[in-house]
Amino acid sequence: MSSRLITEIGFGVIVFSAVALWVASHLAPRKVPPLPRVLSVLMRKRSTRIALVLAWWWVGWHFFVQS
Repeated sequence: MSSRLITEIGFGVIVFSAVALWVASHLAPRKVPPLPRVLSVLMRKRSTRIALVLAWWWVGWHFFVQS
């Protein structure tokens, strides 16, 4: 298998998992909390906010900056 195919399968798994979590959060909100509720709990700590900014910076640097 080529590395491109493996990468595409990996992204497909990520997208499928995100959609499955979204559906599960609407069908059973007591078992799987919706994303805004999870983010509001996570964003209470300063360290988590810094980590989120660094993660977005990393994504932007690797995918949106062209050399």
